[in-house]
Amino acid sequence: MKENILLTNYKGRTLEELKNLPVDELAKIAHEALQNWDKLNQRLNQDSTNSNQAPSTDSPEAKARRKAEEKAPNPKHGTRKQGAQPGHKAVIRPLLPLGDGDIIIDCKPEICANCKASLTEETDSEPYRQQYHDFELIRRTTEYRKHKIRCGECGHTSEGKLPKEANKSAYGPNVAGLVGTLTGQNQMSRRMAATFIEEFTGIPISEGSVSNLEKELTEAAQPIMEEIKFAAQNAEQGNADETGMRMKNSQQGWLWVLVTPIAVLFCMFAGRGQKYASALLGSFKGILTSDRWCGYNEYPKEKHQLCWAHLLRDFKSMAEQGACGEAIGKALRKEAGTMFRLWHRFKKWKKNQETRGIEVSMTVLESQTGAVRKRIKALLEEGKKRGVPKCGSILKLEPQLWVFTQERGIEPTNNAAERNIRPAVLWKKRSFGVESERGAQYMEAMLSIKMTARLNVVSPAKFLGELIYSYRFKTPTPSIFSSPCPERV
Repeated sequence: MKENILLTNYKGRTLEELKNLPVDELAKIAHEALQNWDKLNQRLNQDSTNSNQAPSTDSPEAKARRKAEEKAPNPKHGTRKQGAQPGHKAVIRPLLPLGDGDIIIDCKPEICANCKASLTEETDSEPYRQQYHDFELIRRTTEYRKHKIRCGECGHTSEGKLPKEANKSAYGPNVAGLVGTLTGQNQMSRRMAATFIEEFTGIPISEGSVSNLEKELTEAAQPIMEEIKFAAQNAEQGNADETGMRMKNSQQGWLWVLVTPIAVLFCMFAGRGQKYASALLGSFKGILTSDRWCGYNEYPKEKHQLCWAHLLRDFKSMAEQGACGEAIGKALRKEAGTMFRLWHRFKKWKKNQETRGIEVSMTVLESQTGAVRKRIKALLEEGKKRGVPKCGSILKLEPQLWVFTQERGIEPTNNAAERNIRPAVLWKKRSFGVESERGAQYMEAMLSIKMTARLNVVSPAKFLGELIYSYRFKTPTPSIFSSPCPERV
């Protein structure tokens, strides 16, 4: 923080010299000192709950304070423990279809538990089924032997020819898919991936071979990246976010993400400005949800929903600024809580109505949140008059806070983008970014394929194997979408 010029002029003065100054001058010095002290305190108290800082940057004290707040008794819910909450839908492991190599063991009672009569002729058409899973990993090595044979008639030695597939790589599509899964989607280092493959499968592989397979995966993924890009930029709604990522030569870069219902697009750019946001969005004309970063300001306001999760942090920050913004911040947090309750209640009611075949209009939610909207706007105007930080800037964007009440299927938060960019953040923490253009393309491709495959209920590892096979043998490129992409219809 820059030093105040007024305070700098009085540095080094003795106590006696300060006593001889006029009262008005001392009052100015005290006022400036208190302002600086307040700003420093605000910066010291910043954490992930009242600013845009990542949770991983929180100090141990801030983490302990957050845990204490989470464990504090809630008037409505009481003390919430870790794990599944009451009413949580159980996740049941599905039964897999049986194949030729699977084993069925029938456990039948031989005698009646009541009268001890024989039950050998009785059958149960719908028995209780419980499956026990295990696997046997079989390494399959194909060895090509090129022979030289001397002709008995003329004495000429002829040499055999290797098939085309023998010259492609020493590793098959399944190994390449496993490398992409380990290093590109689970963020393993090349050394760890090579060790895992060798110990788990018995296939010897070096770090250099892992790197070569990564290069091949990057080249093979380019058609898929174009397909994902087209699908994402032509979707009806999307969530955008970005995170800092070191690029080659230790330059600061940014990894951007556009999350849509059927595709997730990652792009690495050298900056965070509006031109890079435009490059990410391309021809996107749907409803965009994002935070309040100025890079998205060029997007039409009537189609731009701002994230309420970020607003909650700002409201908490206001409430921690003392008398100036405490009342305003607490009131805004209370109204935001009311808004979320109305939103969740509307979603539940809307789902019940639609299961009955009744179409619900968004004007219902707009009317339900109308009173909350007026109160929040009034509080922001009052905060602006009092000089509460951020109230004025939020007030300018007030219409963009309520797009979700007018457009069907839009969430009030940017959680979809936050969840999808989380693996990239973990990748960054483990590898400290990328060191080459190829590394950036590999990161973009692997993250985009992983997240898009999940949305379309496709196995990422299996898809990567199919992708490498089509790339090597020039067969049609497989589609990552469970239904045809709009461009391919």
